[in-house]
Amino acid sequence: MTYTIAADRYTRPNSPATPTAGRSRRTAAVHPGWASLTPAELRVARLVAEGLTNRAVAQRLCISPHTVDSHLRHAFAKLGISSRVALARLTLIHDHIRADEPADR
Repeated sequence: MTYTIAADRYTRPNSPATPTAGRSRRTAAVHPGWASLTPAELRVARLVAEGLTNRAVAQRLCISPHTVDSHLRHAFAKLGISSRVALARLTLIHDHIRADEPADR
């Protein structure tokens, strides 16, 4: 059996503690680290994919620009990327796949 790192601990695949539990394998396969992103990191990633600056994201989410930067740094580390362009690309791919999945899952 293989184990994945989720929330800084080892968990069994598709166990209730695993972030990918209940998600399709196709969605999680976009990038191995995608499932480890927190909801806040996902919100920031989606706004960055729309082309917003850190300041604009901060205003939209009512958080500080420093917090936006922190979420981006954590997302970059989890995904193994180093640019906003790469983050936007992964976000758009992930959201496109999610939109193609049947709603009854």
